[in-house]
Amino acid sequence: MSPRPPRPPRRPRRPTGAAARPPSVDGDAAAEPPQDDVSQEAPAQETASRVAESGPAGAGPTEGDVVVPLETEMPRRSRRTAEEVFEDPGDAPPQRSSSRPVAGPPSESQDWHLDEDDDAEPLPFPEPEVVSTRRRRRRRLGLTIGLVGVLVAVVGVLYFSPLLTIHHIQVERNDLLTESRAQDLLQPLYGRPLPQVGNAQVQELLAEEPVVDDVVVQGELPDTLTVEIIEHPPVAEVLDGDELQFYNEHGEVIRTFADPEDPEADDHATPRISEEAALRDDAVFSTIVAVLGELPASAREAMDSATADSIDSVRLILDDGRTVVWGGAERGAEKAVVLEAILASEAEDFTEVDTIDISTPDTPVTR
Repeated sequence: MSPRPPRPPRRPRRPTGAAARPPSVDGDAAAEPPQDDVSQEAPAQETASRVAESGPAGAGPTEGDVVVPLETEMPRRSRRTAEEVFEDPGDAPPQRSSSRPVAGPPSESQDWHLDEDDDAEPLPFPEPEVVSTRRRRRRRLGLTIGLVGVLVAVVGVLYFSPLLTIHHIQVERNDLLTESRAQDLLQPLYGRPLPQVGNAQVQELLAEEPVVDDVVVQGELPDTLTVEIIEHPPVAEVLDGDELQFYNEHGEVIRTFADPEDPEADDHATPRISEEAALRDDAVFSTIVAVLGELPASAREAMDSATADSIDSVRLILDDGRTVVWGGAERGAEKAVVLEAILASEAEDFTEVDTIDISTPDTPVTR
């Protein structure tokens, strides 16, 4: 009998459970839940190749070697989910020394930190042009609506504010319309808000005065209204008894003076129409004042009087005694231009005559 070969050294037993698994480098193993205590039994016999691996390198089993069975407990994979595992604080995986967060559901107190290598900012994602355009339009629309709202609020406050009520009215450029008469007509404007009064309201109050042609209204903060009067110029005057009446181009009386020698009446160079011509026929009188209304102010200043026997026989008497035969009211603008030129001329053909006939303005005749 040959001697028994020496027994090979026994291989140390492999640890079981979570301690038997080496730590994972990428952190995936940390997310693997711990295994249950239930394990499946390893085979009773190890193969000859496992025994051979424990021996010297390259040496296989020889005849007569004793094969020592190894008993190893292999953990069985748990079927519990990660959520169930993390519900038990005792089953939480060990903390890693790295600052990289552990995989799994984060806790409320967990503080996330980035490694120094992860400090780079992410690349910006380009926004579509249509989105930018819509955003800009919405911003402009919102700004416009806001400004309009503020403007409406300011106008509403000023329009209805009792702080801007009218307490003073100033009347300017009124010549034939007296100050007292203007204030009496404009009395309803006192106490009204200044922004509510314009040209239309003032013209309506002054409509009964034929001397008023137009008005220009301007408000002066906080409580003053300025009214500028544009008057119809007087084109003729009629002495009716002891009263001197001024007429406009429409044949309406615009001012009456109780004293014909009133200094205010002398400030206006108006041709005088005889009382007979004025009162005999309204049509004739209307034609005379219409003709005088066609004349420029410089031509009326050179007139002494005007008369007519019919609507087609208007005659104008100048201050120097010359008579201008006007005729009817037709082509009045052309006749006015011819008469103005004749009055400005120093030719003897016009200055040394008694009568100038411009009833046909294309061919004036002198006698």
